[in-house]
Amino acid sequence: MLETPTPAPAQFTAFGEGAPPAPTASLDVIAAVQLEIVIALGRTRMTVQQLLQLRNGSVIEIGQAGGLVEVHANGSLVAHGEVVVVGDDLGVRIVDIPQQRIQ
Repeated sequence: MLETPTPAPAQFTAFGEGAPPAPTASLDVIAAVQLEIVIALGRTRMTVQQLLQLRNGSVIEIGQAGGLVEVHANGSLVAHGEVVVVGDDLGVRIVDIPQQRIQ
């Protein structure tokens, strides 16, 4: 016959005051996980007819030149930045991190 366990009150350790402890090595486990980073230069709307009329050399206007771009990680907005030239490549300098991402 199986014994029925006797319930007992839960024992919890009290939280200390002050700043939370610094992150531990457990973050090292996910530090190497790769994310898809997408830089969104802008957005616009067009009709199906306009889309079908696109040809090589067509220009799609997406907003003011020199404006901020959006930086997305796995589909979530994580920052805003400005396009910069790095040698022969383009890059993005982060200029703003949305408050909801920081929390």
